[in-house]
Amino acid sequence: MSRLDNLYEDLKTRQIDRFLVSNISNVRYLSGFSGSTAAMLVGTDGATLVTDFRYREQAEGEVYRGIKVEIDTRDALTAIIDMLTDFEGKIGFESASLTYAVFEKLQNSLKASLVPVEAAVELLRQVKDESELASIARAVDISDEVFAEVVGEIKPGLTEVDIAARIDFLLRKKSSQIPAFETIVASGEHSSLPHAKPTTRVIREGDLVKMDFGAIWDGYCADITRTVVVGKASQRVREIYDIVLAANEKAISGVRAGVKGSDVDAIARGYITEKGFGEEFGHGLGHGVGLEIHEGPRFSRKDDTLLRPGMVATVEPGIYVPGWGGVRIEDIVVVEDGGCKVLTSSEKALMEVGM
Repeated sequence: MSRLDNLYEDLKTRQIDRFLVSNISNVRYLSGFSGSTAAMLVGTDGATLVTDFRYREQAEGEVYRGIKVEIDTRDALTAIIDMLTDFEGKIGFESASLTYAVFEKLQNSLKASLVPVEAAVELLRQVKDESELASIARAVDISDEVFAEVVGEIKPGLTEVDIAARIDFLLRKKSSQIPAFETIVASGEHSSLPHAKPTTRVIREGDLVKMDFGAIWDGYCADITRTVVVGKASQRVREIYDIVLAANEKAISGVRAGVKGSDVDAIARGYITEKGFGEEFGHGLGHGVGLEIHEGPRFSRKDDTLLRPGMVATVEPGIYVPGWGGVRIEDIVVVEDGGCKVLTSSEKALMEVGM
């Protein structure tokens, strides 16, 4: 079945006659259109994508066969409202992405009943097909290439911004696309911030340097984190690094179809807690990756999603000690029956660089 066919079946189950797709990532998933402005109207009689003149040629070349394309001088949602003026059935809308202002406009303009729908397309997106897996794998390969190049350049005297700029340049050069998210480079005591922004802090000998970044390929994201030490690693650095690495590997060994996301999180969290650093690992173990850098499923204490073959997620345990620094090691895995495939190939043993 096609992606739209799967959505049609879901809408029938929900007894929804028309479905308004406003999340641009969901629009791309369903239609193939990669422009930044569009919306879709999906019904039992077919699907229509609405965009504006800027994307006319692009839409003609990208949109999947069978989907009607409408070019309108107004915004896409206004055009769709006009299509539905006389419709009196049930119209579903994406409750997580439609603004209240647009909802009011729909409510005041239409005769139909409006039905909030949560994650209809997002749930379909959780299981990747072969083309999606190939794009993610290529994005990961590019990210690995960038790490291999950058790690050999790190040395005392550079700033976090220097390293982040180099990563971003290489990601763009190798993929022709912007990075998947804002690159994180954090050194020394600054590395204790899980989502630190690069600063002008100068790298010194003995510093940990944590790098978190990812490429995009054909719209699909990668996400990798590696932590290295500049110069010789201290005993404490080795101790904490080895705990994080072991947690990463233990969790990966527990990823397989049929287990819950929370079960995978518990493997890494339990081990880190056993080693005395439970309070220093406060975020979830991982998240799904695809057209968006954060999507389902999630490896967290709160996500009981049963893993299925084709799901893609990160495994990224970390220990963050305020005033000292932090270590995170992150890989991307594909869920399979009986295990998982690790896409990331960058070195995970502790690397002493800049010597």
